[in-house]
Order: sequence, then C-alpha cells, then structure tokens
Amino acid sequence: MLLSLRLPRHRWPLAVLLACMAAGAAPPDKLRALELDYLRAAVKPLLLPYASIEIPALDNLRVGSDERGPHLGLRTYHRQPLKNGGVRAEISVDFPFREGDTVRYAWRMKLPADFSADAPANRWWLVAQWHDQPNRDRGETWEGYPGHSPSVALGYGQIDGQDKLSLLYGAPDPVPSGLIALRRGVWQTVAVEITWSRGESGRVRVFLDDAQTPVREARGRNMYNDFQQYMKLGQYRHPDIRGDATLLVADIDATLVRPR
Repeated sequence: MLLSLRLPRHRWPLAVLLACMAAGAAPPDKLRALELDYLRAAVKPLLLPYASIEIPALDNLRVGSDERGPHLGLRTYHRQPLKNGGVRAEISVDFPFREGDTVRYAWRMKLPADFSADAPANRWWLVAQWHDQPNRDRGETWEGYPGHSPSVALGYGQIDGQDKLSLLYGAPDPVPSGLIALRRGVWQTVAVEITWSRGESGRVRVFLDDAQTPVREARGRNMYNDFQQYMKLGQYRHPDIRGDATLLVADIDATLVRPR
C-alpha cells in the first residue's frame, strides 16, 4: 500500500498547473517547484537539476513511502490521456556526458503483486529507454530533427507466468539482447552501465541487485549523433494494452564512471 507523503501546502496542485500549462498560462517557477516535490520521492538530490516528469495528468503519479524510504508510483491505464502522442508515465533524466564516456544509471524498482501484465500478447512496453536529441551546443532544435528508436531500452513482458525485462540495444536498429527475470512484490535494484559511442566501442552492461557480474550485456554503436542521450524511466506502452498498472521507482541516480 502506498502511504501519502505530505507536500508543501503553499504550492499549486500539479493537476491545476498541468491544466494551466496546456492553456499556455502556467507559472514556470510554480510548475517546476511542485514537480521537484514529486521528483524528490524518487530521484537522488544531485540528479534533480537534470530530471523532469512526463505525465498527462495527476492520476499518473502515486507518492508513497515504506520501510526503505520514499518512492514514486508511475501509473498507466487503458485509454488514459496521451502525453507527447503516447501512453506514458515517465521520469526523464538528461544527464550530461560526452561521446566515449561511461555512465552508470541505477534505480530501485518494484512490480506490485497486482501489476497488470499483457500476457500472452506481450505487446511493446518499455520501463526504461535512452533517446538521442538535437545537439544544443550547435543550436539545433527538435524542429526537423528525425525520429529514432531508443538505442538502449528495457522492455517488459511476462512469459509462462514469469515477469521479464528484455534488453534492446543498438543504433540505428535496436535488437533484442536477452531476458532478465524479475520478482514481484519486492524491491530490486537495476543498474545499466553504458559506454556511449557511434562506433564499435559502444557497450551496455545490466546488473541486477548486488550482482558484480552483469546479467546481460551487448556491444556496438549506441549513439545517433555526437550529443548526450537522455533516459526515460517508468512506463511507455502500446495503446491497446488494457489494465491499470503502477510501477514503483526510487533512488534514481546517474554517475560518470570513467570520464574521457
């Protein structure tokens, strides 16, 4: 059960701010202040300047706490309002790096016992994805920028009653690179260590819980251009998937492992 955390009373409800934003009248400072209140439940303090929330409405969020500390529930459900054209509830982290750097992304996640899977169809359902973006250093914008599939992603599915993550990897054509078994009703730590490259030196290694050996890894190109890619963590799923599902996340972090 999620236990409500008290948010500062002086700040506007996020639902009101989202409505104002849609109408072009949201005070940016108030919107960001309340967004940070929610982010603090799931994101490490040093990462907050790079983090934001991508949801269509307030009911896509569940702030909670348990014996491990605060966490954030990211909820998706059938026929929910769309955000940026998709069924999603995600935290975005635009952590800076340069090509050749290795970045370790880590978080805690929990599939509640009643998490609604899409078996046996198992249509696409992402819980983590890393996307390219225009190079701001050269003044590029999203206008006219080509759309790409994420070069690194973790998909979700259920096979023979067992929840699984699927590692997808590669640019420009990501391919399945192995499955990772999950357990319901318990917190699990996921770490994804990526060496970013437009060449063959690119690499990803996925670690689960306290394992020192990766449970999955892949090599090859993982960048579309020479600018940092950003992570989105939470849920982004096929619009025809039915059911109501909330993924719990906490302690989201990103660190530079081996600077160039």
